[in-house]
Amino acid sequence: MAEAGGGPAEVSRHDRVDGGDPVCWLSRVCPECGFLADGEPAPVCPRCGAVVAEDEGGDPR
Repeated sequence: MAEAGGGPAEVSRHDRVDGGDPVCWLSRVCPECGFLADGEPAPVCPRCGAVVAEDEGGDPR
């Protein structure tokens, strides 16, 4: 993109919009049936009833 003077336009990192999907949704996926929860998963999968395993810190894996 060129400015009126013919040089390249300067783009600061404040001009772009960051967003999109989280890097990893693994904690939202049921290990048994693959159901992807809309938010933080429940302790039991709403589709198949499988118990969602927790990691060592007590968070769903």
